[in-house]
Amino acid sequence: MRFVTMVVAGIGLGSCLLAQAGGQEQGAWMEARSLRELPAGIQALLGVGLGLAGIADRGGDFSETDASDDSMPRRRFVLGVVNGGTALVALEQGGRVYAVRAVEFKQEGSTWDAVRCAPLVSVPQRGAELVGALSGKQAGPCGGIGIRTDDGDAAPTAAAPVLPARVRPRPGA
Repeated sequence: MRFVTMVVAGIGLGSCLLAQAGGQEQGAWMEARSLRELPAGIQALLGVGLGLAGIADRGGDFSETDASDDSMPRRRFVLGVVNGGTALVALEQGGRVYAVRAVEFKQEGSTWDAVRCAPLVSVPQRGAELVGALSGKQAGPCGGIGIRTDDGDAAPTAAAPVLPARVRPRPGA
């Protein structure tokens, strides 16, 4: 009887430790409020450092309309959340039709890829809003928003991303 009690207690303790570890992994999602806070591979895909052909940082000037303004990029970073090999990023896109889009990036080895994109109704202010906006959305390929990808002809997918239960603001925010 004592042996059975110890086994049951061990299983219970192990389950608690697994639940705690799972919670810690979810808590590892961090907000990125600047392009500099994103992984280098994502920065390259977004066009950081390419000037007019690239992307403006959060709060920076960008061309919101189709008016010909060759002094500003047509895209602007809004917000991101990053956890290991997954990142969700919100972007504003100027041009004929102003739009806000969410992009999910995944890392395989040392390479990052934009795996799906979805339109957003409004500009997210916090990481939890960005995560909630992508949850369950019909999403498709990321063509036409300035992200370098070889998957422009991919069929839309409804696959849900691995989403965090909560997002920690970056320190000092």
